[in-house]
Amino acid sequence: MVVGDWGRSHKGKTKTMTFDTTLTPKLDAPTSSETELAKILPPPARNIGFYRRELMPSLGPEVFKPNLDRLVWFSVCAIGALAAFFSIVVLNPAWPVKIALGVFIGVCNGIIGFATHELLHGSVTKNERLQSFFGFFGLMPYLISPTYWKYVHNRLHHGKTQQTIRDPDAFPTMRIYKSSKFVQAIFPFTPGSGRKRSYLYFFFWLSFHEFVAQIYLRFRNGLFDAMDHRRVTIELSAQIFVLGAMLWIAGPSNWLYVMILPIAAQNYMLMSYISTNHNLSPLTNENDPLANSLTVTNHPVIEFFTLNFGYHVEHHLFPTVSAKYAKQIHKELKLKFPDTYKHMPKGEAMRKLYQTSRIYKNSNTLIHPETLQTFDTI
Repeated sequence: MVVGDWGRSHKGKTKTMTFDTTLTPKLDAPTSSETELAKILPPPARNIGFYRRELMPSLGPEVFKPNLDRLVWFSVCAIGALAAFFSIVVLNPAWPVKIALGVFIGVCNGIIGFATHELLHGSVTKNERLQSFFGFFGLMPYLISPTYWKYVHNRLHHGKTQQTIRDPDAFPTMRIYKSSKFVQAIFPFTPGSGRKRSYLYFFFWLSFHEFVAQIYLRFRNGLFDAMDHRRVTIELSAQIFVLGAMLWIAGPSNWLYVMILPIAAQNYMLMSYISTNHNLSPLTNENDPLANSLTVTNHPVIEFFTLNFGYHVEHHLFPTVSAKYAKQIHKELKLKFPDTYKHMPKGEAMRKLYQTSRIYKNSNTLIHPETLQTFDTI
């Protein structure tokens, strides 16, 4: 029993009260009113800032330092791609060797693409001139201006991930599908459409989509108003000139080996990750990477050569951190958010892409616009 002092009464006498401590709730246990209040109030906002505050105490200072090793990857692969190009043109080997060399060029360009992605996020160097220089040549095989990429990818995609219209990488809703002849035309090429041509999607979509956006869509959509259009035009024109000169040197008889096969290989390497990283996820208003992104894992050797690009939830939480440290962040996410952190093997994610449509009925439901069959997002 404990005595509690209520203070003095109006008559100047002390009034006391006794109460049973067995009826008093413990300090660390919520009262019934607190429990009811918790049901009414919304949960704490789960956005990028929230996750960073939870994760950063577990990450060492080395994680946030620039990783110049990616320039080594960039240089080695660039030398390899050029060596294969001139081997095809100068040595003129048998066609099976040319095919192998063409695929090798594409693989080198794909790795360069992963490295350039990190570089333009500032995780390799903070020097913007170096970013622009390496970005120009790193994205040249895809005909993507580095200025365009930094605006569309860093600013729009990362800032508005999986928000309809605002994120250029997000697939459209049924309403947009019905009103857009362009979306209707490209739908048969998308995974989950049920068409045979959809198996070509990963081999061409990145280059095709970004090129069309640069020469046409950016002039018609208000999303691109703040972009430095003049600089984008100059960079893209210069890339076209350099690649045109290389095709002239190679000659039409070698275009299959130095252009078509590399484009197919490098597009597959990047698009098979880009698609699995987001296109199974719901549309979101709050930029919550654990809701709108997916990490896909692969064999350690493949992860090594793709520079851990599949660890995409980690990347959206810390875009300026090199993917070299992605597995460390991956481990912390599994420990701290085991119920909401989404990750799966890449092969499983690829199967799910072809089992579900790419048009959204609503934020959490996908729909096939022709059969009207619906599918849940992950």
